[in-house]
Amino acid sequence: MHERTVDQILGESRESHAQEATASADEHYPGRDQVAELFGEPDPFEEVVAPFGVRWPGLAAAPAGPWADAEQVAARMLADLAEDDAGAWGSYLLDRAYRSADLPLLAEERGLEGAGCRPYGTDEMCVVLRSWEERFGTRVVGLGDDRVIVSVAAPVRTTGEAEAIAAEHFAFSSDNITQGYDETLRTYAANQIVGRQVWSFWWD
Repeated sequence: MHERTVDQILGESRESHAQEATASADEHYPGRDQVAELFGEPDPFEEVVAPFGVRWPGLAAAPAGPWADAEQVAARMLADLAEDDAGAWGSYLLDRAYRSADLPLLAEERGLEGAGCRPYGTDEMCVVLRSWEERFGTRVVGLGDDRVIVSVAAPVRTTGEAEAIAAEHFAFSSDNITQGYDETLRTYAANQIVGRQVWSFWWD
């Protein structure tokens, strides 16, 4: 069986999110009115993923070089996370930076052979991470049942670039946006991607 491409993996995930959001938009269930009263109605899917439409927009382009050294960036980001956010990230941080190809052995060593809360198997995770490694110089610096943290050697600087990457992040982990502080793709791109050298993903 042929390995699925990153475009197929993220595209199918994005389409699944769109279908679920469309189906649940008018769904009524016990307690919905109380939830809406407390938290407000969720934003329409089209507003959440703007400036893109309902359909998967495809992969973001790699930023122009030259890039910083990916290993040096990873070591610095790992040290910064360990020093500044030990309480939040301590259980996820790794002893060093890893490449995407290291993920199967790393997952086995950490007892994470199963997907956990992640909706992807290890093979699919490797495909996505390898693509980011090639396009953005990422390295895996944190890993758990419900979280993946990567360093980024080639952070983007423009809104357009960041929004294209945010579309990938949404497809990979919609919880980052729909259950995070940044409730739309645009705000997530501005706050979590532009100039950022760490990307963190989590699944509920």
